[in-house]
Amino acid sequence: MSAPTKIPGYVTGTWTVDPIHSDVAYSLKHLGIAKTRGNFTAFSGSVVTAENILDSTVTVEIDASSVASGFGQRDDHIKSADFFHVEEHPTITFTSTGIREEGGDYVIDGNLTWRGQSVPVSLNAEFNGVGPNPSHENVATLGVSAETTLNRRDFNVGPEGNSFLGEKVKIVIELQAALNS
Repeated sequence: MSAPTKIPGYVTGTWTVDPIHSDVAYSLKHLGIAKTRGNFTAFSGSVVTAENILDSTVTVEIDASSVASGFGQRDDHIKSADFFHVEEHPTITFTSTGIREEGGDYVIDGNLTWRGQSVPVSLNAEFNGVGPNPSHENVATLGVSAETTLNRRDFNVGPEGNSFLGEKVKIVIELQAALNS
């Protein structure tokens, strides 16, 4: 394997996800003709950057009850036993198992646990860079964009074979994290 691409400003350390400047969003087809979108408003996580970026790790925990589609009645239904069943499964977690370079970008492999099911997923990721955050005492801050498409039925989310709701869910993550002092 060749050495990973050099990233300006890259440093090793433990970084805490900044939920105010990050976003975890989803989209899926509705009625097979249009996309419905939403996001999660409460999540936390950390990134541990290693000397070799390919040895780094990522963990994220999402509060499943923070799903926000822009329509309260739909959000309540998503939180119900029909879909997320947040009373029994309050969190969605991702734990990386490896990072690999692919075409100048990165793929973060890991396990996503949602509604009690743990499934391997791969996130196509772009490391956006590292720089000081002037609004936060110039602390080193990193940015990563990542996305994946998964099948909600792999996690027993929602009804099977539903013509109203697509089974493929696209997840798009914009992550900003601050280096712990």
